Amino acid sequence: MDSVLEKTYTSISAVVHLGDGWDEIHEVMRKYPKLPLYAVVGNCDYEPGPGSLAFRFSSKKFIITHGHRYNVKSDYLRLRLWAEENEADVCLFGHTHVPDVFYSGRTLLMNPGSIGIPRGQYTQSYGIVDISESGIIDGRVMGKQGGVFQRIV
Repeated sequence: MDSVLEKTYTSISAVVHLGDGWDEIHEVMRKYPKLPLYAVVGNCDYEPGPGSLAFRFSSKKFIITHGHRYNVKSDYLRLRLWAEENEADVCLFGHTHVPDVFYSGRTLLMNPGSIGIPRGQYTQSYGIVDISESGIIDGRVMGKQGGVFQRIV
């Protein structure tokens, strides 16, 4: 995460951390005190912190969670219902360490995978959410290919 932030911090508006690494993300973010951090704890975090969080960014409503409380390793039904109930524009989640990006109704749902402990066939990855001036939301996952992060999902 630190190496990605080193290369991108001047072009990003905020960092979102989806759990499992609460101490580590706060340590990394000490280098970037002006960059907003939205973070939740995961099932492997033992520090107190929020399990989910809602915030507005660029006039869009974001909700974030680690995902274990929504059973995302089985299916996305509970997560999709939570996003719908909250009238979310963007729902970010983790837990599976496997990247995924899709729309459910009006909501972009994205799992950025894992930059620290990827699973399955995937390499280290992170997500980017762009919101255009006209309000169009684009979500993509960047994975390490040949030593360079490139779009994979």
